[in-house]
Amino acid sequence: MTGKLADPEFRRERARKASAAAHSTDRYISALVKRAPELTAANRAQLRALLASVDGGQRSDG
Repeated sequence: MTGKLADPEFRRERARKASAAAHSTDRYISALVKRAPELTAANRAQLRALLASVDGGQRSDG
């Protein structure tokens, strides 16, 4: 992205990209992983159930 801060279209595009990055799935996953040590056993169980429902209970352990 090239442009000048005085250019309104440049600022709008920069803001759109920043918003997309802030609300990306990767950002939410990173935040969740970062806070994983703070999760209680109940939180982990709830998260495990939510993730299992998405993939039909299939686990890919590598």
